[in-house]
Amino acid sequence: MIYVHLAAGLIYLLMGGDLLVRGSVALARRARVSPMLVAASVVAFGTSVPELVVAIQAALQGYPGMVLGNVVGSNVANVLLVAGAAAMVYPLACDRGPVRRDSVIMIAVSGLFVALFLLTDVTRLEGAILFGGLVVLWSLTAKEAIRAYQDAEAGAPIEWVLGLPSSAHMSLLLVVVGIGMLPLGADLIVDSAAELAGRFGVSEVVIGLTLVALSTSLPELATTMVAAFQRRTDVAVGTIIGSNVFNLLGITGVAALVSPAPIASTPGMVRWDFPVMVGAAVLLALLTWRGKAITRGPGALMVVAYGVYIVVVFVSG
Repeated sequence: MIYVHLAAGLIYLLMGGDLLVRGSVALARRARVSPMLVAASVVAFGTSVPELVVAIQAALQGYPGMVLGNVVGSNVANVLLVAGAAAMVYPLACDRGPVRRDSVIMIAVSGLFVALFLLTDVTRLEGAILFGGLVVLWSLTAKEAIRAYQDAEAGAPIEWVLGLPSSAHMSLLLVVVGIGMLPLGADLIVDSAAELAGRFGVSEVVIGLTLVALSTSLPELATTMVAAFQRRTDVAVGTIIGSNVFNLLGITGVAALVSPAPIASTPGMVRWDFPVMVGAAVLLALLTWRGKAITRGPGALMVVAYGVYIVVVFVSG
């Protein structure tokens, strides 16, 4: 039954996340926000909601290691697996200013995140600081959205990527239903993941870095793959970068605020997972800043690198 519960939780997460993304983006598009900003904010938030609800559930149930493993593992998966797989479908062009700027923000946030965990365990105070940083970034994004209100790009067909409802009432309904499904899926996944960790004799951190992280990264994978098929590569890259920043600041911050125990890193994460996460962020930024598309060759190497990462995590865990 443990695998049935895990599969059911995954289905709830995927369906809930998909409905939330579609409804949220439809509402944002009615406000004529540009596709790049929608991808970096609304879509990134929506596709990160599974990580958020799983992290909150894990924190409340006393699995802080799973929280950190989920965040770090999801960020690694977003860059190496999600971006790599999308580039194999269609080359990811990343020559726009906002993408380059946001990639630098992602590196800075990743570095500060690692430094924080090297210095101390993350309590409610540090969680509030992390979440406050996200609020600041969101406020800056909101100001840019207002300035771009009448930008010609606002009419670009992001609807091709997500298949959005045209009615405001239907959009709100999708958001409500999606939000309702997510906690159900999170509860099933956390319980199943904890039981699997005990059954296979690995830590909750390892399960968080691999199984939970991969499961909660599937919405990003689905969104970016569809974006790549439709050749909306700014949406794909913007979703990945925005999701990673939200994971580090928002998910960790909220989880620390609700967790009864501090969230602490492990020696294994310091030696291996943190450097891989920061390295993946730097890699994506370098590929973005060189002004050329991420083609199928580099994309395939990124997917292979993710497979190697997963093997090393299990072997060392």
